[in-house]
Amino acid sequence: MKKRSFLILFNLLFLTTLSASTTDSISTVYKNSEYVTYCQVWVKASDSISYNTALDYDNQMRYDLDALFSWALKGMNLRKEKNELMMFYLKSTSFNKETNVLKCDGDVIVPGLITIPNIIVESQLSSKVFSNGKSNFKLSMLSAKGFIRSMYNSFSVIPTKNKGNWYILETHVKFGWFFDIFITQSRFKTIMEWRLKQFMHNLRDEAEKREKISVKKKL
Repeated sequence: MKKRSFLILFNLLFLTTLSASTTDSISTVYKNSEYVTYCQVWVKASDSISYNTALDYDNQMRYDLDALFSWALKGMNLRKEKNELMMFYLKSTSFNKETNVLKCDGDVIVPGLITIPNIIVESQLSSKVFSNGKSNFKLSMLSAKGFIRSMYNSFSVIPTKNKGNWYILETHVKFGWFFDIFITQSRFKTIMEWRLKQFMHNLRDEAEKREKISVKKKL
């Protein structure tokens, strides 16, 4: 109960600062073997472009994973690129329209120590657009093996009166027993946190690029 109250308070304080600042930030809280990461990125793009960029990511994650590596997943080292501590290979995704379940298949490699191939992660996807213009995309893990024990992601697009939008990402993750020992809090920043930040910057950059193209077409 205390943990839940803390997270609610953290969220309220976190969202309150949005109206007073346009500063990007990322932070991670670790408690009871769970990493909770909050990331906010200011997007200088219209409401429609900011939302549609996020929607394109959502759609391509379901149906066209390879297309994402040219923009949303660019520079995140998810295709077996070399990394000092850990290598990831996100191989494929498949989506069931009837159940809204996304299935991801990938490998995780700790060079010289362990390789876990063909990790299947099944997650429930959902999305909602609110009357105030805010939109939210959620991913809740249903099952996995080896690498991740539990995971929950919430991505929001929040319009403001400052001619821009906030991209807000909240990620909760618990690792399997081996990786819970291997991924210390300092290693989490090296292995995971920078990837979440890169992802957010990729979406922001794409939205702002589309905004510039849209403005030029109107001239």
